[in-house]
Amino acid sequence: MPATMSSATGQNVMPILSLDSFKGQFKITAMMDKISNPVLEPHRQAKAILAKTGLQRPKESLQGSLQVTEQLVEHFDNRAEKDLRRLQSQLDRQMQKLQRSVGEAERDYQAEVIELEAVVEEVHEGFQSLDQQMSRAGQTATKIGDRLQSAESLRSRAEEAISCIQYMQNFAACTDFAELPELFQDSSRLSQAAAMTGRLLSVARDVSGARERAASPSKLPVAVAKQGSIEHAAHQLEAYRALLEKEVIASFDKAVHEKDLGTMAECAQVMAQFERGDVALMQRYISTRPLFIDARELALGQGAAQVTDTSSAITALRSLAALYKAIIQAVKDEAIIMEQVFPAPGVALLMFVTRLYEQRVQASLDRLLVAPAPTAAAETLQQHMKLVTEAFKRTMALAESLQEVVGEAANVADLANAVFSDILGDYPDMELQWLRLLHQSKSSQMSVEVAQEHLTWNLESVERCTVLSTEASCPSHVRQLFHAAADQQTPNSCLLQQISRLVLAGLAAAVEAGVRACEAPYGVATAGSAGRTAIAKAASVASSEGLGRVLDAVGTVSVIIGLVQQHHVKAIQPRVEASGAEAAACNAGLSGLTKTVEDRVLSFLQAGLTAFFAQMDRTLTTEQKRIDFRPPEDLPPPLDKPTDACLFATSLLTTAAKAVQQLLHGTNGSAFTSELARRMGALLLNHMQRYSYSPTGALRWKRDITEYTDCIHGFDAQSADDSFIELASLVNILLVAPERLLGLIDGSLRISHQQALKYIKLREDFKTAKIGSSTLAMLFAND
Repeated sequence: MPATMSSATGQNVMPILSLDSFKGQFKITAMMDKISNPVLEPHRQAKAILAKTGLQRPKESLQGSLQVTEQLVEHFDNRAEKDLRRLQSQLDRQMQKLQRSVGEAERDYQAEVIELEAVVEEVHEGFQSLDQQMSRAGQTATKIGDRLQSAESLRSRAEEAISCIQYMQNFAACTDFAELPELFQDSSRLSQAAAMTGRLLSVARDVSGARERAASPSKLPVAVAKQGSIEHAAHQLEAYRALLEKEVIASFDKAVHEKDLGTMAECAQVMAQFERGDVALMQRYISTRPLFIDARELALGQGAAQVTDTSSAITALRSLAALYKAIIQAVKDEAIIMEQVFPAPGVALLMFVTRLYEQRVQASLDRLLVAPAPTAAAETLQQHMKLVTEAFKRTMALAESLQEVVGEAANVADLANAVFSDILGDYPDMELQWLRLLHQSKSSQMSVEVAQEHLTWNLESVERCTVLSTEASCPSHVRQLFHAAADQQTPNSCLLQQISRLVLAGLAAAVEAGVRACEAPYGVATAGSAGRTAIAKAASVASSEGLGRVLDAVGTVSVIIGLVQQHHVKAIQPRVEASGAEAAACNAGLSGLTKTVEDRVLSFLQAGLTAFFAQMDRTLTTEQKRIDFRPPEDLPPPLDKPTDACLFATSLLTTAAKAVQQLLHGTNGSAFTSELARRMGALLLNHMQRYSYSPTGALRWKRDITEYTDCIHGFDAQSADDSFIELASLVNILLVAPERLLGLIDGSLRISHQQALKYIKLREDFKTAKIGSSTLAMLFAND
């Protein structure tokens, strides 16, 4: 088998690879197969034969594979590498040859490019020269054309001037219009005749005027219209024009009656040649429209008279709606006719719409919207303003409908606003008058419901104001309804004035009633007994009629101010924010009201507290007995319950605290309860110094202090708790034995001897007790 493979290899003397092998779809695997096939193919054939005969052995097969591998390595090293070097050499020669060929072609190409650039430059210069020549020829042709056009224009003007002069001579010489040229006799050429007449008349007037300006009146006589003169020509032209207008108008009127739009258009064309002749014809045509002359059409809108109640107002608005419907239809119909008749249909249609607003709309609204008397009731004013608003909405809706027909030639809304200029001239004064009357009828008592009514009225006025005011005036009008400026103040008309008067008067009345109630007796006389239930009931009545009344009024004011602030955010601010000045004025007014109310509330709360603690002081003074703190030795008092005076005082204090929690919230409630506790502590400290105490009485007073402290604990006021702890510690001065006073005062209490002496004097044994040879007064005389 090795001999056979070697023989096959030796016979393969042709090149394995060529340059064509790398052309087309070259694949490295195909190239490897082509290189290795001369070696592997004989091996495959021999292996196949041995496999068929079954003579192949594993050892011989392995040796054969090794020999084939060695032959492949030798084949790749010798033949494949030799072929590749040969191909590389061959490729290098071809590349050199190609490079030489390309270099020669590139040099030839560059030479040709240079020659072409020279030719292009010559062509470009030729085109530039040709362009200059064409430009000069064009300019010359333009000049010639301009001169020809100018000459033609001069020729035409000269011919026209000659014709005008001839026609002027004809008018200057004629005494009868039958003598005039055919142009002025032919009925089919009326438009041309009218145009020439107008031109000649203008020239005649200019010439006559120039003569008058050039001549001195003192030297020349007044010109007489002699035949053949320019004055005579002007006179004849005026007469001819009048005759022509008369004939045209007569034809137009006849055509209108017969609805002959073609003849009407011809007449309009003739009249357009005269100064304002077309406008006069438009006015004449408009005056013949049914809405101005027909009895049935004139009846529309008449139902708008004598509005006295809701029913008559509805009838009047229906009549107004019928009129507006007829106007819309009439304008649509006339727009079609005017488009076919008049040279300027937009002008004619605008004149028609303007006259409708001035005559029909204005008259109907004047009958409908009769201003109420100055002494009219609030209901009458409200009905009138509702009627004005509804009429305004319908009139503006009419303007929108007509605007679609008129187009952009004019703003029909301006006509609608002009109709309402007199009706709304003093707006919003009537709104303010209505609000003032309503306020006067409802301002007797402060409540959230009454305040809500004021806000509802104001919102109604603001919504009407938004409809009836222009975009520019709306912020100012809304601001006047909410907050009147200093130079515009009308008493109790704007919302902030009304709310201010309502809450301040309500607060003052509540404080006055509360102070008066606090002056009434409270104690056993009102409770009937000293039982806790009776005392609690009496305290509830006394608190609700006294301090509770003030707190209730303050809580109501807080709710009212909150509602006003919400009203400002939702209803006022969106309508005034377009004007920075008006928005700032509203904010300033609301801030001013809030500040004024807060200051007044603070003063009223102080007054209420003063009255409450005056009542508390009177109750303690009345109900507290000296025997409570110096009871007889044979009748010891119970030490497990407070004195009757303490029960009355704590019940009153508790009901007041509950009222605060219910009616005042947040920091206001916390601050008020702290002040309530602070004043109670000061009052008890003063009350303590009114009595002298035996040891048993001091224990009773300590029991009372405990009751007061438990009551104050519900206030959640730390500073108040501290003051009551201090008050309880002072009771020890009344309890300890005389010899322990010095250690108590200098030790745990740490107060000056002079300050301690005020409370030591309250001891029953103050004058009799001695420490050593010193009395208490001597011992604590100096710090």
